[in-house]
Amino acid sequence: MLTRATYSNLLPNFGTVKKTTFLIIVSITGLALAGIILIQFYWIRNAVLLQEEQFNSRVRLALKGTVNQMYENKSDTCDAGLFCSSNCSRSNSLIINGLNMDALKPLIHTEFSEVGLQGPYVYGIYNPEAQKAEFISKTGYDAQLIKTEHTVSLSCIYKNDHMLLGVWFPDERNRAFQNIFWWLLLCFALLTILVFGFIFNIYSYLRQKKISEMKTDFVNNITHEFKTPIATISLASEMLLNPLVLASETKTRKYAGIIYDENIRLKNQVDHVLQLTQLDNGTFNLRFSIVDMHQLVYKVVDSFQLIVKEKQGSVKMQLAATNHQVYADSMHIENIIVNLLDNANKYSPGIPDITISTYNRNDHLVVSVEDKGIGISIKNQKNIFRKMYRVHTGNLHDVKGFGLGLYYVKRLVNAHNGDIHLHSEPGKGSRFEISFPLDFLSNGSQKKQFYES
Repeated sequence: MLTRATYSNLLPNFGTVKKTTFLIIVSITGLALAGIILIQFYWIRNAVLLQEEQFNSRVRLALKGTVNQMYENKSDTCDAGLFCSSNCSRSNSLIINGLNMDALKPLIHTEFSEVGLQGPYVYGIYNPEAQKAEFISKTGYDAQLIKTEHTVSLSCIYKNDHMLLGVWFPDERNRAFQNIFWWLLLCFALLTILVFGFIFNIYSYLRQKKISEMKTDFVNNITHEFKTPIATISLASEMLLNPLVLASETKTRKYAGIIYDENIRLKNQVDHVLQLTQLDNGTFNLRFSIVDMHQLVYKVVDSFQLIVKEKQGSVKMQLAATNHQVYADSMHIENIIVNLLDNANKYSPGIPDITISTYNRNDHLVVSVEDKGIGISIKNQKNIFRKMYRVHTGNLHDVKGFGLGLYYVKRLVNAHNGDIHLHSEPGKGSRFEISFPLDFLSNGSQKKQFYES
């Protein structure tokens, strides 16, 4: 038979197994995703290299076709021909080493167009030994032409001179990518979606896991909070059934009072839970009126002093605001202050030293509740106003609550068109500042609806 302690010891192992399994799955999936990305980059690289090779092949084919056409027309020395005899003269043509460059231009363009090569490109004839261009189609690019890899020998035409026909492409590096640009764009888009989906799934899982832990903690807390008064009521009821107790009016009143007090406690706990539903569905009704904040603070502190004195603490008041009237719901403003004071008391492990202050700032009334308690870390501060969020303390229940107090405070402050800010440092205490606008009503009738986020 499993005892409660034995069962509790089994739970952490189960959680560890789940965590380990999750880490294994994420690691394997991450490696698979990384492998897919590497393979995609490998194929992209191969595709680019293939495009470059095809481009080089087409250039070689076009250059060889040009030389072949030049060789076939070598004997053509007419006025419109490609070559010129030693005694011919063409005043309107550019003749270099007997070659009509005006006739060479359409020949090259034709050969290049047939293999799908379009401009821009620069072509010319040069001597690689002398590092000198005999002819270039566009001046200023001699160095690029001489260094180009796209060349073909003209030895069949100039047997005595080592001449080359070359071509240089200014955008050669981009041509390979231009041919597969849309495929690359689609590939990167799909990879981005895949990576984003992977990260989003992990984030969603961790977020849901955290919410699940918060709900479990909430159920544990509410069970613990309900269990104590129920057990007390049960015990007191059992004592009232004892004839010896019934015979004593004093004892009867004592146990009846215990049942009454614990029943009120249960009712308050249920009200706290019901507030959560009302906050979420927007059925919370606010009754606005002119509220004197100083009078309200005096009232709350007067009642709360009894609770603080149980721990030999005190609540100091520093009410310095000159304009301390706001248009608000007095009951909920009172609950806000009570919640903040209650938090300050609960999270002061020693003797509570709490200060509540008021002052005016930029047409606002600021109410500050400060303690010298344990403080709140930066990590927890960003989540402190979330629903059912409590700073994790393991399975300890030394600090009571459901994690609804500050969520309630935040929503109600927003409903009054106000702001709440936390200033805290671990080990040095916390200070909550609530700011209420002094001109909350615009035109005397419009107010912010509570159900607005």
